[in-house]
Amino acid sequence: MHAMRNKILSGKGILIFILFIAFFVRTVSIAVFMYKNNISIHESGIAAYPQIDDSQLYYHSAINLSEGKGYSFTISDTFQYPLESEAFKPSPIPNTYYNNHYPPLYSFFLSLFYRLFGTGILIYAVPQIILGTLCCYFIYVIAKEAFSSKIGLLASFLLSVYPPIVWWTAYIRSENLFIPLQLLTIIFLIRAVKKNLDVKNTVLSGFFLALSFLCRNVILYLPIFIVVYFVIIFFRTNKKRLFYGISAFLLSFYLSLIPWGYRNYTLYDKFFITTVEDWDAFYMCNNVLAANAPFVELFEQTYSPNNKYGVDISMPTTEKEKACKSFVKRHPLKYVKLCFKRFFAYWGPTTKKPSFIKKAIDTFIYIIVFPMAFWGFYRSKWWLGAGVGFKPIPALLISVILYYTILHSLVSVDDALIYRYPIIPLVCIFSSYGYYAYFTEFGRINKNPENT
Repeated sequence: MHAMRNKILSGKGILIFILFIAFFVRTVSIAVFMYKNNISIHESGIAAYPQIDDSQLYYHSAINLSEGKGYSFTISDTFQYPLESEAFKPSPIPNTYYNNHYPPLYSFFLSLFYRLFGTGILIYAVPQIILGTLCCYFIYVIAKEAFSSKIGLLASFLLSVYPPIVWWTAYIRSENLFIPLQLLTIIFLIRAVKKNLDVKNTVLSGFFLALSFLCRNVILYLPIFIVVYFVIIFFRTNKKRLFYGISAFLLSFYLSLIPWGYRNYTLYDKFFITTVEDWDAFYMCNNVLAANAPFVELFEQTYSPNNKYGVDISMPTTEKEKACKSFVKRHPLKYVKLCFKRFFAYWGPTTKKPSFIKKAIDTFIYIIVFPMAFWGFYRSKWWLGAGVGFKPIPALLISVILYYTILHSLVSVDDALIYRYPIIPLVCIFSSYGYYAYFTEFGRINKNPENT
């Protein structure tokens, strides 16, 4: 009996229990989503989304992929979508348009299940529940490598019950695939660093980063941050290994994207790996009217020709690029103001948009997680590693967090703070370390009050 109890209370037993919690609460979120939107088990759930919504394009592109029509969508009586965008090109199939508005991987992911099992809501929900549960395990692995298994267990628990992440599992949104792919990338980067940039793990990290990119182009410039991180960690010790490691990482990343770039070349007469609409977010969120809005009000990304800030998203991409550069050049101080505004919003508790109840919940969760994460950033002393000046694994996590912070400060932050979701798992790690460091130090002081 005693041995069984010890086994249950072991780190492995606790981790299994946490993963069960993660699976259970995500299952409940699906049930609540179905009840709230009156969706039966045999329905796809697509009716729960507005016509002009990311989920609509993901779903209908996945349907066409499952039917062998390529990465495209078909306009019908039940699905209408504005076609003015350069991202949509007519295909030989009537009323069907090739799609390059979003990267293809998430729609491919959905199409595999739709092709095999049909389009009932559980067909995508169950795989996303499993992916969400796996994220909690991946976080345990990462936190264990960065700090300890105790930190890993606490971080895994925080992520398992983190309400916005749990609730997002029910949605047809690419973050549900993007986040686990990004965490896998970090795991292989950690292994590569620990093994002195060995070929296997370095190549795998580049490959999974490419898969992440094909899910969300938001990581377009993350390879630069990773390369700089490699240089900082290995430049003093092994320049030859550093050169080979960087080469393997970048080659595995960019070579994995060649098929997607070639597909775009055949359809759009230009070889590119990003989406056609890569200037949209910057264009919509950086203009004079947005800069003159109240500081607490984020730009609302409304996809219509005449939204609240008067920007026309139907303009050609080249014109949007010119308008963006012109705004920064003519109004540098206004742009700096917008960058600061987005920085504080990105690291703040909530925005103006949500309802009062959601604001209250978001603020409550924020108070639990983020202050201790800030403390964890400091107490981890990631910049004081022996010999190299940085602790390699915590510094890697900081590099990823720093990348997203800089990117969204410079470009855009959505008013639901969904753009922050990719760093929430890493924030949970540092929050767990903050709690551990605080209570460990608090306990030490209580045991030895003369040391104070």
